Amino acid sequence: MPELSEDGDWGLLLGISAAEFAARSFSADSSGLQHARRFARNVLDEWGLTPYIDDAVIVVGELIANAARHALEPDSRGETAGTAWLGLVRRQHAVICAVADPSPCAPTRQHLGQLSESGRGLQIIEALTSSWGCSQPQRSGKLVWARVSTPPQP
Repeated sequence: MPELSEDGDWGLLLGISAAEFAARSFSADSSGLQHARRFARNVLDEWGLTPYIDDAVIVVGELIANAARHALEPDSRGETAGTAWLGLVRRQHAVICAVADPSPCAPTRQHLGQLSESGRGLQIIEALTSSWGCSQPQRSGKLVWARVSTPPQP
């Protein structure tokens, strides 16, 4: 995975025009996560994908929460490991929600008991998307993505 900087243009890096791509960095604190969800909601609204906003925002929420919890946790000095990015790509009949974070660890689906209070993020993502995956993790991090289908309107 190419290293992404705050100054880099994701669209150019990935060969996607600006009209079908939007990205922003986010932090692990509650306001950073809230801003990322609001960003996703606003972008999908601008793209005219209002019927899919709720599912996409839930998926984005799970992706960014996983990044915040597992990749951006503060170290013993209270400093985070780096920056994470949320990217949205509009494709015919789909929106790809992607999160790049600095953790070299791939996400794993947990098998939990019925009364478990956390750890269901990937199950939620699987339920709301047609597919999801992860780039090959590198020392610099990984990209986790999920495809929210947007079937053609009749």
